Amino acid sequence: MTVRPGSSACLLPALALAAVVGLGGCSDDPAPAAGAPTDTGVVHLPTSAPPTTDSAGHRIRQLPVPSGPVAMSGDRVRGVDYSFLEPVGWSRTDRALEPQPDVLVQPDDDGVRALIAVERPIKIGSHSLAEVVDGLRSGFESKGLTPMAAPEREVAGYRALGIVVDQSEQVRDVYYVVAYTEQVFAIRLTYDPAHPEALGVYRAVLDSWSWG
Repeated sequence: MTVRPGSSACLLPALALAAVVGLGGCSDDPAPAAGAPTDTGVVHLPTSAPPTTDSAGHRIRQLPVPSGPVAMSGDRVRGVDYSFLEPVGWSRTDRALEPQPDVLVQPDDDGVRALIAVERPIKIGSHSLAEVVDGLRSGFESKGLTPMAAPEREVAGYRALGIVVDQSEQVRDVYYVVAYTEQVFAIRLTYDPAHPEALGVYRAVLDSWSWG
């Protein structure tokens, strides 16, 4: 299998908006006779907007939303204390990376430049998830990169904080970092931003995640 983007495999260290509809009041006056309908125009109801910063105040990079469902096989890819469904057209591989991730899956099509890697879990001791992610962020910044936040989400019931880092115009890393059993798990997608289809696969992997 050919080398894909993202050779930097190391782990560097409901918004509810109610629409209010006006209701007419009551009076003792007789009801007026029905007249001809009138065109009142288009009523624009308020809509929710995605947040622009995460809970720590970091600016969020909004990522494309997949256009359709992703086919997942019935087979689970298993790692240390977790598993996830294997996407159709993707397979687990043991490609040599430094450091070696716990699990690595890639498209079977060599022409698709993407990979999903789960870094080996790290004991976090007394550190909070936010502190761990800040350390990861600082590691990217020390290399001259500009990390942004990814929209916050949960992974199998546990809070996940995200980072988006553009290594180049052709290589983007998306990390979701989760703390589970006093360990931190960094789940990374590396892909070409010009071909965001892998984002849908990545989200489907996170949605199918199971602990233990």
